[in-house]
Amino acid sequence: MTTGDLAEKLGTDPKTVARWVAEEGRTPHPRHRWAVADVLEVDEVALWPQAVRSALKTGPDREVRAVYPTRFAIPTALYHRLLADATREVVLCAYSYYGLWNRVPDLSETLRAKAEAGCRVRVTVGDPDSPMTRRLEEVDPEPLAWASAIEFSRRALEPLADVVEVRQTDLTWGRSVYRFDGEAVVCLYVVPLPEASYPYLHLQRRQDNGIFDAMAVRHVEALWEAARPVWE
Repeated sequence: MTTGDLAEKLGTDPKTVARWVAEEGRTPHPRHRWAVADVLEVDEVALWPQAVRSALKTGPDREVRAVYPTRFAIPTALYHRLLADATREVVLCAYSYYGLWNRVPDLSETLRAKAEAGCRVRVTVGDPDSPMTRRLEEVDPEPLAWASAIEFSRRALEPLADVVEVRQTDLTWGRSVYRFDGEAVVCLYVVPLPEASYPYLHLQRRQDNGIFDAMAVRHVEALWEAARPVWE
C-alpha cells in the first residue's frame, strides 16, 4: 500500500501521511494512529511503540480507544475489521441503520456469513409506529423521516430473518451501540444536530463493570429484553 493509498482510505492529505513515514520523530494524533492501525490491520504498538507507552491509560478511560466527532470521521475500515474479527456475537442496537448500511454496503452479506459461521447476530431496531417516532420527526432536522429510515432498516433485515434475530422497541432512541465481541462503536444522539453529526466512541472491554459493560452490555441487553420480535 502506498502513502497515497493510505491517505485516501484515511481521508487525509497525502503529504501528511508521507511526513509520518519520512520523519522518524513525527507521531500522528491518536485518532489518526488508531485509524492507520485499523486500515493496515496491525496493532498500534507495532507502528508507534513509544507513543503508545507514553499515552498508556490506567483509569476507566482506557476502554475508550477513539472518539470521532461525526459519523464520517469513522474509517470504514474500522467497521470491516470489527465485523471480520467477531466470532462469538454481533449485536446491533439502534433506532435505524440507514447510515450504517450506507457506510457498509455489503453489510447484509456479511451478517449472513457471520451467522452461518456460528456467530450469533442480533439486531434491535426502532418502532416506526411509536409516538416517539412521530415526535422525533417533529423536532429532528433529518431530511429522511425516522419512520422511513426504520422501514429501510427492516427491509434490509427481512431477507436475513432466517439467521438473524430482529426485535423492535422505541427505547433504542438516544444511543446506537454496535457490539462485536469485546469491542463496540457507540453513537450518542444530540438534538437538534442531524444524525451524520452525532459523536461516536470506539470502546474496547478492558475491565469488569467499566464503560464498555455499562454502555455496550447492560444497556443493550436491557433493551433486547424489553423489545419484541419484528416478525413473529
